[in-house]
Parts: sequence; C-alpha cells; structure tokens
Amino acid sequence: MKILFVQVPTSHLGAKERVYPLGLSRLAAIAPSGFEKSALDMNLYPDPWPKLKDKLESIKPDIIALSFRNIDPLAGQQTSYLSSLKTSAVVARLIAPSAVIIAGGPAFTLFAKRLMEEISEIDFGLCGEGELAFAQILSGFPDIKSVPGIVWRKEEEIIYNPNGPFISMDEIPYIDTNSFSPKDYAEGNLYVAAMGIEGKRGCDLKCGYCLYPRLGGGKMRLRNPAIITDEMERLNKDWGIKLFHFTDPVLNRPQDHFEAICKEILKRKLEVSWTGFFREDTFTEHNAELAQKAGLVACYFSADALTSHGLSLLGKALTKDDILRASKITVKHNILTMCHFLVNLPFETKEHMKEAKEMMDKILDIHSACGNLGAVILNTIRLYPGARLTNKLIESGLIDSDIDLLYPVYYNPQNTSYVLHELEAKCHEAGVLSRLKINAACKSLKALLQ
Repeated sequence: MKILFVQVPTSHLGAKERVYPLGLSRLAAIAPSGFEKSALDMNLYPDPWPKLKDKLESIKPDIIALSFRNIDPLAGQQTSYLSSLKTSAVVARLIAPSAVIIAGGPAFTLFAKRLMEEISEIDFGLCGEGELAFAQILSGFPDIKSVPGIVWRKEEEIIYNPNGPFISMDEIPYIDTNSFSPKDYAEGNLYVAAMGIEGKRGCDLKCGYCLYPRLGGGKMRLRNPAIITDEMERLNKDWGIKLFHFTDPVLNRPQDHFEAICKEILKRKLEVSWTGFFREDTFTEHNAELAQKAGLVACYFSADALTSHGLSLLGKALTKDDILRASKITVKHNILTMCHFLVNLPFETKEHMKEAKEMMDKILDIHSACGNLGAVILNTIRLYPGARLTNKLIESGLIDSDIDLLYPVYYNPQNTSYVLHELEAKCHEAGVLSRLKINAACKSLKALLQ
C-alpha cells in the first residue's frame, strides 16, 4: 500500500519564509511499516505543480493525504488558498484516478463540510487532531467510515462523524524526519522561525473572534517539559536547528509550565533560541529574565485591541495597563517585540479611534529608546463562521446572515478604513527613526537567522 503525504501551498509565492509541516510530519511518523511512504511539501518550490505531477506519476499512490494549513493569509488580504487545495485534489484525481484522497489540517477542519461540497475529488476529510484518527484510518483501510472525526459522502449527503478523544500530549509521535527533512527548512528564512515546537494544545481563553478552542479543545493540554526539550535537543544535535517557534496559542500560561520548560532548557545547557506568543497580563519580570537566559529572542504579543472598548468587545480579559506594562518589561530586558492589533472594530466611535491613536503613541514611546519594537502588525477582523463576534455582527445586522465566510471576509467599514493607514504611518515613522539611532541595542531576529 503506497501513501503520499502532501502539504498543499498555503504561503505567498516568493516570500521564501518556510514553515516545517509539523502536523503532517507527525501523521507520516505513525504510518505502519506495511505502508510505502512518500512526501511532498509544495511550499518549498516557486512552481510546485510539476513536482506534484512527478510524484503522483512515479509513485502511483493508493492513498493521497492532502494537508491544508491556512484558508487565507490574513493580514487584510483578499487572497484565498482554496484554489491550492482544489487544484491539488483535481491533479491528484486525474493522475491517480483510483487513489483515495483524504484532506485534513486546521483550515480543512474549520470548513470541512463546505470544502467537501466545493471539492468533489476529496473522498474523505479528517477533522481536528489527526494522530489517533489517522492511525485508525490506516489500520482499517479502506473501511474507514466509522472513524471518529471523518467527513464522508453518502450519495448526495455529507456525513460528519463526531470527533473522538484528544491524544495525550505526551504521546504525540516524534516528527518523521525521513519524509520531511528539517534540513530543507534550516536556512533561508529572514523573519520567522521555520521549526515549530508544541508545548501545549487547546485554549481556555474566550476571545470572541478566535477558533483555537474549536481546533484543539477548550482546555489547555500540557506536554511534559522534558519531552518538549528532548525534541528541541534532538533537532538541534541531529539537524543543526538553532531557532524554534512555540506553536502554543499562548506560551506563558500556565506560568509554572512555561517556567518549567525554561528551566529544563537551562539544565541541559542547550544553545538554542526561540520565540512564541505571550499573554500580557501574565508576563512578568521573572518570566522575561528566566526566558531570556533560556534562549528567548522575540516576544509576540497579540492584545488585538488598542482601546478598552475593543478589549471588552473581543473578550480579551486584558487592560491597556497590562499591554503597556508588558512593553516596559521587554524594553527593560532588551527583548525583540512584535505586537498584533485589530483596528476599525465594530461599534467604534471617533472617540475610540482617538483613544487607539493615543495608545499607539504610548507603545511607540515606550520602545523608542531601546529600539526593540520589531514590528507592529495591524489588521482588521477576519470573520469566521460560528465565532461569537461573527454571530453578534449578524444579530446586529452589520453583516448578512447568508454571507459565505469560506472566502476572506473582513469587518472594515469604508468610511473609517483610513484609521488603519494612519496607524501604519505612525508605526513606520517611529520604526525608521528608531532604526537610525546609534543606541538601538537590541539584536534583530534577522541577524539570528543568518
């Protein structure tokens, strides 16, 4: 039995920022010895379609597993990656007409039934975490219609089997480095760490626009710090990986788990660097000092609102003081910082927009002397089906109830869309002025990657 694992294109062509296919590599690792495995990450190639054609023709797979990571690139863009999945499935069906095509991944999970309707070439879909379900698929192939989390076709109807239990975080398999070599991702990135590390899955926060709890569950499931560090150490020694990104929704919650990871890295004297998303209200002086000693080189903050109204609307359970305090800590410890904010939010007034500009000025002022603000990423809200904020906008009549959210839909009223550009201009000016100062002491993430 031959199986081909394919990561379909979900990155800007020419961007050259590679991301290791962590989830698909773990699935490849659990394929039994009776299966002949092959793999292709289409994101590695400027023109990946001839590569897919060659793989399909040479391998003649019985099963084709298509992983769909992102539905669109966010950042306010109207690009959809739907065509990547659809074209991959069509090419696979035409070249390997008898193969069973299975699609999965985070983007597929969020829009499973809709994508099955849109792409008739897909035989089965796999929703949610794949490690347990995929093992059942391979052990029971081809009779897989009873597997939890499977989406399948029954004549004209699409059937969605309820998801099964989550896997224990200490039992997730080590990545398949033979199928997806870390060497292919170790060099070339300028801005982001290519290799992800999982410290936990699931999220117990209740942000009104976010679907992380739907993907990984509404509770944090923690991975043993020793196992996390084992994986980092192995990748560092075997493949020379020096920079990692923690894929956790929030890295520094709970604090004791986060600190245990840092202490384990220090105990082993690993010479690695890493980044992650941090929560402002639980980010402390002690966190920063300990993490920096353990290799932290960049903090990503995602407060997502610059006003008290926005923080409440989005369900962030944060205050503006939390945001400013976290910025001051990164300045004190000279840690490269990236901040994410959503602007032009629903129900905002001119006073709210004035407040947002004033808050941005405070953040820029805090970081100006150190020059450690690597980027401020501004965006408008991408609306997802079933999200609490999306439902509120439908109930308020601000968007139509029948709008197709499979494609990029952002809440961005045109009469106030200028606010994003005004804030971008502020950040650009501050960034240039800071960069031209001689006393900007922080190391850049770009330098660490080169």
